[in-house]
Amino acid sequence: MSSVHPARAGESLLENGHTTNARRSPSATRGVIRGVSNISIHGSASAHGPMSWRSNSADKAPMYTAVDISKKQPPKAPQIQKNKKMSVLKSSLPIANTSGDSTWPDSLKDYVERSFAACSTSARKRLEKQLNQIISSAVKNKKLNSINWTIRPLPKACDLEPQTVLPVKRTSVSAGIIDTSDNFDSEERKERRLHRFQKEAEAEAARKEAESSSTMPIPQPPNTADVHNWDADTIVGTCTRLEKSYFRLTSAPDPSQVRPLSVLRNTLELLKRKWVEENNYTYICSQFKSMRQDLTVQRITNSFTVEVYETHARVALETNDLGEYNQCQTQLKQLYAMGLPGHAMEFLAYRILYFLYTRNKGDINAAMAAMLPSEKQDQAVQHALSVRAAMAAGNYHRFFMLYLATPNMGGYLIDKFVDRERCASLQRMCKAFRPRLSVAVIAKDLAFAKVDDCIKFLAELNVAISQDEFPSVDMKLAYPHAVAAMQIYEKVDIKGQIY
Repeated sequence: MSSVHPARAGESLLENGHTTNARRSPSATRGVIRGVSNISIHGSASAHGPMSWRSNSADKAPMYTAVDISKKQPPKAPQIQKNKKMSVLKSSLPIANTSGDSTWPDSLKDYVERSFAACSTSARKRLEKQLNQIISSAVKNKKLNSINWTIRPLPKACDLEPQTVLPVKRTSVSAGIIDTSDNFDSEERKERRLHRFQKEAEAEAARKEAESSSTMPIPQPPNTADVHNWDADTIVGTCTRLEKSYFRLTSAPDPSQVRPLSVLRNTLELLKRKWVEENNYTYICSQFKSMRQDLTVQRITNSFTVEVYETHARVALETNDLGEYNQCQTQLKQLYAMGLPGHAMEFLAYRILYFLYTRNKGDINAAMAAMLPSEKQDQAVQHALSVRAAMAAGNYHRFFMLYLATPNMGGYLIDKFVDRERCASLQRMCKAFRPRLSVAVIAKDLAFAKVDDCIKFLAELNVAISQDEFPSVDMKLAYPHAVAAMQIYEKVDIKGQIY
């Protein structure tokens, strides 16, 4: 291929004697195709004239370094190969145009040498492109000397460990010798991969350590005793709103939407007043669930957390919401196990009554076996155990006496299964009293507040009531209806709701 005269094809002379084409030359086009672009070489002119590209149609790849065509230098030691790679990379970077100082620091030179040493032959072109991008960005941002090139991870094109020896030449397969240098199952290859992953892990750890040293210190909570398992991922809320509706989290919590402990204390007092004044359970339940969520995301576990769950559980019992009550009861069991103060005996009695409602004999026996002698002396726990004993013995008279004397809010739980026990008791009364029994006696034994309430209960069971001198029931005719009524209570779902 004949060389093109500088006066042709729109070329212009630079101040240093080099030429540049207004249009891309064939050799530069090949350079772009092979992965190197924007090549700008500014070498010094030799005594025989300016440097120029050597272009030969027989060449398989373009030369990216300036060559003095008048004087060929003999090949030197392998160290020249490193310098060649360095000069190739520096020639492809417009350092002289973007920075006043084109001198690379020693750490960057070492970084480039390590990158080429850790790169395979097939990935060198990709490595040159990646190094070009990295160093160009550093030069553009004027961080060439401020970046710690010693700990910076090598480019992704570096897929091999640095080699201290020259690669072994492949032998010809046609000569009868099999080349094993690319055997991926060889022990040597596995060892190199292991070292590479270890080195990448060390570099990543060093990078994270360098980043953490320059970040802001981790904010500490107002009192670390209120937070369970405090670490760097624990957040501290900054929201000051007292009222906030509950929304299920679909991403990491935002501290600006989370209320801190001091705000949550005021929120609890506000909700207590609103429940007494307005009695709007839909609103109160949403507010309590939002409070529980804020406590959970901040890992706050103290006596205030226990108070929030206990208050929500009592409100849920009062409104017959066993689903929310069961969630609070489960969380309270864990909080009490941590030694946090609260009304543990009150809710232990509730737990026993809840098991009686769900007829979960296994959990009842497990709870009784885990009780301490001091816990069995508590009044509420004793009452719950007495209710269990009366139901197990079929002593309905004792059961309804205990029902009328239930402490705390246990009566709300017994209300859930008192009609079931009344049907069972009516079956026993039908067998014991013949032929007729006064409705007033039935109302008293089954703990009805009024006789009219008992008449309504019997009418729902399709039991006939005679209106002679006084309302009475034929017990023989009432027995089949009492047995049929018990079929309604055969199944209880996991939340304790009958279906």
